[in-house]
Amino acid sequence: MQLPLYLASVCIGGRYFPIAPGIQEIEGLQICLDPEHRIDGLWSWIVTLENIKDEISPRVSDLFGMDLKLPVVGDTELNTLRGDDCSVKSFFPERIEIRDGDSVTRMPTGARSSNTTAFPYFDLEDETGNGLVCGIGWSGQWKLTIDRTGRFVHLAAGFQDCDFVLRPREKVRSVRILLYFGSGGADTIRQKFVRLHRRYYSPVPVFDRDTVFPVAATCFDRYYWGNIPKDGEVNWFETEEAQRKIILNAANCSYINAFWLDACWFDGAFRTGLGNIRYAEGFPNGLRPLGDLAHRHGMRFILWFEPVRAMEGTELFARFGADPTKLIPLPGQGNYLVNLGDNEVWQYQFERISRVIDESGVDIYRQDFNIDPYEYLRSIETPDRVGIAQIRFVEGMYRLWDELRERFPGLQIDDCASGGRLLDMETLMRAIPLWRSDMGCRPSPLAMQNEVLCLSRYLPYHIGGAFDYSPYFLRSTVTTGISCDFGFLAGFIDPEKEATSIRAVSAPEFLCTEDRHLGSFIPKDADAALKDALQLREYWNGDFIALTPPCEDRTGIIAYALHLQEEDRGAVLVFRREEAPEYSLVRLNWMKLEKQYILTISDENLKKRTLEINGKALSDGLDIRIKEAPGSLLILYESV
Repeated sequence: MQLPLYLASVCIGGRYFPIAPGIQEIEGLQICLDPEHRIDGLWSWIVTLENIKDEISPRVSDLFGMDLKLPVVGDTELNTLRGDDCSVKSFFPERIEIRDGDSVTRMPTGARSSNTTAFPYFDLEDETGNGLVCGIGWSGQWKLTIDRTGRFVHLAAGFQDCDFVLRPREKVRSVRILLYFGSGGADTIRQKFVRLHRRYYSPVPVFDRDTVFPVAATCFDRYYWGNIPKDGEVNWFETEEAQRKIILNAANCSYINAFWLDACWFDGAFRTGLGNIRYAEGFPNGLRPLGDLAHRHGMRFILWFEPVRAMEGTELFARFGADPTKLIPLPGQGNYLVNLGDNEVWQYQFERISRVIDESGVDIYRQDFNIDPYEYLRSIETPDRVGIAQIRFVEGMYRLWDELRERFPGLQIDDCASGGRLLDMETLMRAIPLWRSDMGCRPSPLAMQNEVLCLSRYLPYHIGGAFDYSPYFLRSTVTTGISCDFGFLAGFIDPEKEATSIRAVSAPEFLCTEDRHLGSFIPKDADAALKDALQLREYWNGDFIALTPPCEDRTGIIAYALHLQEEDRGAVLVFRREEAPEYSLVRLNWMKLEKQYILTISDENLKKRTLEINGKALSDGLDIRIKEAPGSLLILYESV
C-alpha cells in the first residue's frame, strides 16, 4: 500500500478541508503536517493548528489526525484488542470482517486510551496478504472509524470531542499516528511493526543481552490491602524498618535488580493521602536511606506517584481546592482531578515530584492514573471550547514526563493507569509499562499468560507481576523483565496477615491452585526459578509467535514462541492449566524443513533433557506432554 496524498482533515467554519503534507493557511489558521519517514513502509505524523491572527478563530471541529482512503483487494480483516478492564479477558483479540458498506467505530472509556472498550492499536489485511498496522498516539479520549466502500477502506482517527475556537496565537495538536505498511500476512506485518516501534518510537530502542529491565522486589499488593491500619495506628508495612527488610531479603536473590516502593510512603498513603507528598510517619528520615540501601545492593529504586488525583485534606487540596478549574470536582466523587493543563498546577506538581526524586535517589519514576478524567474535564469546558481542556491536560502530562527526563538524565518512566489503561503510542514513546494490568494485583498466572499472548501483537515492551516463584508462574509472567511480589517479609510479618492481604484483592476463579510458595520465601529456590525464567529475556529481541489463542478458564493449553530469525534459534513456552489435558500438539511451522535442531526441554521441576529433531517434524507438530496440572515446559531450540 502507498501513502495517499491527503493524510488528515479538519472542519473549519463548517467546511471540510483535507490536509496534505506541508504548511497551509486556511481562515487564519496555519496548518502543519510533516510526516516522519524513518524506513520503508513506516510513517508517523501529527497535525498542528495555530491561530496566527489577533482575533478569535472560526469554529474548528472534527480534527482528524488520520483521514485517508486506501485500496484493498477482496476480503479485508480488522484485528485489534479489547481494552483493559482488570479481568482475564483484558486485551483479548477482536477480529472483524470489513465488507462493502460496513462501518466500525471504537473509542476508549473515560479518556484513558486503552480503557475497557477500545485499544489504540489495530491492523488491516486484505486477501493478498498486504496490510497495515496503526498505532494511535493520544493519552485521552480518541475515536477511530473504519468504513468500506467498494474497493476502498476509509480510516479516520481523531478526538472524540472537538468543537472549539482558538484564541489569538493559540496552538493545538492532533493525535499522533504511527502507520506501517507491509505484506506477508497479519502475523508477519505485526512482527515487523513491533521491531520498528521499538527501534524508532520507544525509550529503549535496542534490546539485547546488555539491556537491563527491572526484576523488581515489590510487595505492595501482598501486604498492603489486608493490613490497612486503624486511625492513629501505623501499619508496620508502611515503615522504613519493613521496607529495609524487604531490600535485605531480596538482596539474597542474585537476579533481583530493583526495589519498588508503591503507594504507602506518603502521609495517608493510598487510603486518604492522594495529594500529599510529605513522608508518612513511618518514614521519619524520608526515603533516602531506602534508596541508598537499594543502591548498595545493586538495585535501582522505583517510586510510585499519582500526580493526577487528589483528596480533601491533603497538601494539594489546601493549595488549589478553592479553584474548581485547577482541582476539578465531580458531585458524588471522593476524588479531584489535578488539572495538569493549568500552568500553575503543572509547575507545582513538577517541582514537588522533582524534589522527591532528587532527595530520595529515585531511578524509575512510576506514574499511576486511577481516575477517568473525561467527565471532570468536560465539566470545566464552555460551549465554544469543547475538547480544549482535555487537549491541555494530555499535553501537560506529556510535558511532565519530558521535563522530568530532561531534569534527570537516565530516569526511566513506568506507565501505569489502574494497570494497563494508558497503553497508547505517545505514552509508550516515553514510558515502559512495568505493570501491564491490575490483574497483576492478584496471584493469577492465567491472566499473565493471556496478557503476554495479546499485548505482544503490538507493544515493544510490557511487564507483569508474579506472586509465586514456581516455574509455572514465573514463565507465565516474564518478558523483558518481571515484578516479583514474593513473600519477602515471610518470617517477619504475621503469616495470617500475609494470607489475608493476598486474598483481599483476589477473585478465586482467576487464581492458580498451585500456591506452595505464596506464604514463603526461600532465596535459593527463588533464584533457581528466576534463573530459568530470565533466560527468556534475550529472545524478546526476536519475533513473537502465538501458537494458541488466549483462554479465559482453567481448561486451556497456552503456547507461544520467540524466534531469532538471523540466528535461527528461539524459545517455546507451553502451559497446561489446572483442568487442561495432559497431551497437546504444537506446530513450529516457521522452522527450516531441511535443517536439524537441538532442543533443550526444561520441565516444571527444572529437569532438562535434550533431543535432536529435523525441521519438517517440528513443522508437522511436536508432541507435548506435561504431567503437572498446572505445569509448563520451556523449550530452547537452535539449528545445528
